[in-house]
Amino acid sequence: MSNYEMQIRNTGKLYDQAIRDAEREGIEVLESFVPESRLHDIINNPVDSGIDEG
Repeated sequence: MSNYEMQIRNTGKLYDQAIRDAEREGIEVLESFVPESRLHDIINNPVDSGIDEG
């Protein structure tokens, strides 16, 4: 495995752990503060395509 591949793998592990820590603390990893934006609609759409859908 090259140094670059090892760096990418280690970075992924770091981010995975950071996300787990944030979720444990109840922090929303993805959120939008712009109610009229497409991103806000996608994240907060509980019906068909939103991340809140589960």
